[in-house]
Amino acid sequence: MKITLNKVASYKQPVTVEADKDINLFYGLNGTGKTILSNFLYHYQSDKSKSDESKENQFPECRLEGIDIDKEKILVYNQNFVQENLFQDDLKVIFTLSKENKEVAEEIKKLDKQKANLRAELENKEQGKKELEQRKRDELNDIQNVVWKIKTDYSGPDRDLDFCLHGLKSSKEILFNYIKKIRITEKIRITEITKRVDHLEDEAKRVIGKDAKPYEEITPIRLDVEAIENNGVFSEEIVGNVDSPLAELITKLANQDWVKAGTEFLPSEPVEDKEQCPFCQEKTITQSFIQQVETYFDESYQQSIEKIKQLQNRYKSQTEGLSIDAYHNHPLVQERRNAFENLFNDLKQSLRDNLSKIEAKLEQPKQKIKLSRTQNELKDLNDFIAEINQEVQTHNQNIDNKKQTKERIKNEFWQIMRNQYDMPIIQYNRINQELKDGLQNFERKIKSIDSEIEGRERNIQDQQKRIINIDEAIKNINSALKDLGMVGFSIQPHDVSSYRIVREGSDEGHFSTLSEGEKMIISFLYFVEQCKGKERDDDTATEADKIIVIDDPISSLSHTHIFNIGIWIKNNFFKKEYKQVLVLTHSLYFFNELKTLLDKQRKNKNEKKSVRFFHLTKDNENKTRIDDMKENKIPNEYQSYWQVIKDYRQNKMGMNYFLLANCMRNILEYFFGIINKSNMSKELENLGPKFEAFGRYMNRESHSDTANITVIKEMDPDMLMKTFEEVFIESGHKAHYNKYMNDERP
Repeated sequence: MKITLNKVASYKQPVTVEADKDINLFYGLNGTGKTILSNFLYHYQSDKSKSDESKENQFPECRLEGIDIDKEKILVYNQNFVQENLFQDDLKVIFTLSKENKEVAEEIKKLDKQKANLRAELENKEQGKKELEQRKRDELNDIQNVVWKIKTDYSGPDRDLDFCLHGLKSSKEILFNYIKKIRITEKIRITEITKRVDHLEDEAKRVIGKDAKPYEEITPIRLDVEAIENNGVFSEEIVGNVDSPLAELITKLANQDWVKAGTEFLPSEPVEDKEQCPFCQEKTITQSFIQQVETYFDESYQQSIEKIKQLQNRYKSQTEGLSIDAYHNHPLVQERRNAFENLFNDLKQSLRDNLSKIEAKLEQPKQKIKLSRTQNELKDLNDFIAEINQEVQTHNQNIDNKKQTKERIKNEFWQIMRNQYDMPIIQYNRINQELKDGLQNFERKIKSIDSEIEGRERNIQDQQKRIINIDEAIKNINSALKDLGMVGFSIQPHDVSSYRIVREGSDEGHFSTLSEGEKMIISFLYFVEQCKGKERDDDTATEADKIIVIDDPISSLSHTHIFNIGIWIKNNFFKKEYKQVLVLTHSLYFFNELKTLLDKQRKNKNEKKSVRFFHLTKDNENKTRIDDMKENKIPNEYQSYWQVIKDYRQNKMGMNYFLLANCMRNILEYFFGIINKSNMSKELENLGPKFEAFGRYMNRESHSDTANITVIKEMDPDMLMKTFEEVFIESGHKAHYNKYMNDERP
């Protein structure tokens, strides 16, 4: 059980207690916060049966964890319990089982055990269900984290596809639920994912981006070179006049092109004497030789050469102005720059090669050449341009219909994403279905076990009705009162639903007429029986369902009765199989008594239970602290009273004056009564009027009863401390004072 107290009384900030053992003992002086702790548990149980409107909500910032309030029950003994149960004319009856019908009692015990086993099985199944539910949440969280990468990859003010995630970026759950519902179409393939997303990003930038604008179409390339490339002149051998006297020699030497090249160097004017030959450099050239050469390269020859030159010029005019620079600035060409350049350069290179071949033909007319046919390359390039122009048209249409374009891009984007994340989603759906089936199986089993538990409870109720009575509790309480020597009053049945406290020789009585000690004893006995019994005759709660909280059950009791209360707690609570027991006390004597009883019990292996000790104190700011207390560090009561005095002197800690006065009174009573073998009041009276008044003040502040009220309303705490010290000085016991206050002053 985990208790957190906050923003109530001295719990000014959260104080958490892990009361997780079978038995939990709390020690703290009066005013350190024990009552707040027990009142919180008392009201927590009390509010369970109330509607939201009627709940008092006195502890709005406090929490209780680690118990199932619907199945487990907190029973608290404190002043609230006494006021609500015993300061009434009638006491509510406690239903107990008669011991007369042993067979029925055994049957109830058997049914209780079966119910406990079913509860254990139920807890096991509920734990299994919780673990599956956690796995289901973990699987969902994992797949949501995987899918969330879409948001991190594609959303943001600088991302072109951010609009595709509009309304889906606020949570992982929303995004996952959206993509999970998308139906995959066959036209989107996993191998196309990267290219397709990049394409969508580019399209979104061109059509929807801030710089979006229409594109112009590209003019296809027009070349009229097919007739030139097919002209037969290039495949002819162009030779001179065969009737020329030089024809036989030129043919024999096969040097026509060499001779033709040399004619460029022959004299252009008629010669009268021999001139230098351009071939052999000797003076052998005559006018007759020049005429023979000219006769060989006749008009027919010259016409063929001229035709080739004309074709060459036409070819040049078609191709020399063809430049790729005119296309580079087009956005869609830039996207396909490599492919476009390859096609363009292939065409350009073929045209250059043809020009080179024509040039070679002119240099060697007799040689046959074959020009490349560039129509296929031109067609490939223009087909590519046509594709671009088709995209230009599509782009411009998208610009004109931006709304529809955005919707299409969004749909295609999510188709791609759904395909990309198909495998993790399929795996999640499979695991999720397995977990869902497992949870349904657990729920069926839990429902079945719940039904069985209800059946056992009905059987227990039926059996209880055969032997249930209210006499057992009365008998136990009256027997205990008699054993304690408390005669003159008893508990008697009043009607079928209540008891009364009745004085001897009278039919009337009331709790308020009892002494403080009698009230404490009878209220605690009533609480003990209530814990053992049942509030209703159909109540099926067992000891294992109950958490017992006992807050200071020894006020106004003598040491003898304190011992009896300790024995009752040991026999009725420490030895029983209650779920947990919490005992709070201001008395270190009683605290140590309970610890001694537990030590004896824990030596018996059959009764060994886990125990934890706590210490409640206040700090310098009057805030409560609850710390673990080691068994070897538990002080005796006398030491703890001195600690309060010392804490005040050292830290001026805020505390109620009654606590300071109470500690002083207890110290002096112990000191003069045990150590000095005398009476405190008498000793103070002997020390003088000043100390007698000090004694009266301590009694008034620590008891606050009407007999001690005087006209003195308040004493300066520093003066109280000074007078307390002077008591030890004047009585000759300054060393004792110094010992417990760690005071080195003379």
